[in-house]
Amino acid sequence: MTRHFETRKNTEVHDLLPSLLRFAADPRIDAVGRTWIFDALRQLTGSNLADDIASWTAWYASAYGTKISASGPDQNFEEFIAACPWLPHGASF
Repeated sequence: MTRHFETRKNTEVHDLLPSLLRFAADPRIDAVGRTWIFDALRQLTGSNLADDIASWTAWYASAYGTKISASGPDQNFEEFIAACPWLPHGASF
């Protein structure tokens, strides 16, 4: 299932990617949530990488010249989605 996101400014995408990547690596996120995250990453970046956190973190390091910190997300997944009003909110995770 693919979600459709509005086109965002590059700075907004850059700010979202670390959180999405941390959520993708979080073992508390179930398969549905993880699929949604990887779909979001593909749509936000235009990159067509697999559902693999290592590929996406390598892509991020190459694209932005920095690595994602190892710390987990600062909020839970539902709070993150609610804080992004342009994300579709009809899905349940």
